[in-house]
Amino acid sequence: MNIIQCNVLTTEQKQHMEALYALCCIQEPLKQELFLGNDMNVEPEKPCFFLGYEEAELVSFLTAFFPTKEEVEFTGFTHPEQRRRGYMTSLIDTAIPHFSHSTYTQALCIREKGSQSGEEYLSKRYPTIARSEFLLELKSNVWNSSTDVGTLTLVTMQTKDAAVKILSEIFEQEEEISHQHLHFLLSRPDGQVYLYWVGGVLIGTLNVHYLCNEVAMIHAVGIHKDYRRRGYGYQMMISLLNTLTQRTALVRLEVESNNAPAFALYQKLGFYTLNRTDYHAMFF
Repeated sequence: MNIIQCNVLTTEQKQHMEALYALCCIQEPLKQELFLGNDMNVEPEKPCFFLGYEEAELVSFLTAFFPTKEEVEFTGFTHPEQRRRGYMTSLIDTAIPHFSHSTYTQALCIREKGSQSGEEYLSKRYPTIARSEFLLELKSNVWNSSTDVGTLTLVTMQTKDAAVKILSEIFEQEEEISHQHLHFLLSRPDGQVYLYWVGGVLIGTLNVHYLCNEVAMIHAVGIHKDYRRRGYGYQMMISLLNTLTQRTALVRLEVESNNAPAFALYQKLGFYTLNRTDYHAMFF
């Protein structure tokens, strides 16, 4: 197998990966969105795509996502007719050295609950599950609009600096990283970044990615630490859902298994579990 490693994909490579992923989705009920960009990676110059070719055919590929310098997440797929030939192991062995001798302290391999082939492979090679993540969904037609105490506004050029500052404080990251992430989010035509204000004070943020005209995905929900445990997260979500449920048929978000308060909050709002993703620990 010829392995190509890069940080930016050509149009042809993207087409090969999308076609291979489509084949995998036919075999198994996969719901993950295939993300083929490096804009959110904290070190965009580092290789994050590892493509395995047999002659001109893409038989396996691995992607790496590392929004911080502490953890890297791998997602991989192999052609259904080319499995059990060591392709994925070769890709992982190629990718790991880029992270194991740096600041990264943990690597995780992502597996959707519906992926039997992924479970078979990871249960043997990386059986320890570090955490799980749940995909939750809300049907817009069951949402009852409510009044909230704050105001949601879209990030503008005038509020961009304030957005970077609140992102850094909420998610405890360097402003340079927050600026990089915000720039990427604002550059996406299908995405929006919101700020949440209460009494003229900026206390929270979240962003929305429209998967299609019918589905909106909520990401990075956060309230400043000085205003947590006061119900503002609930109020911010009410404000957003009042808007999203008028535009789309479905609203989705992800929550980690170790975040019980957030899980309870979303259930209170009417979200139900659609899918689960397990994160298998590869090294510490």
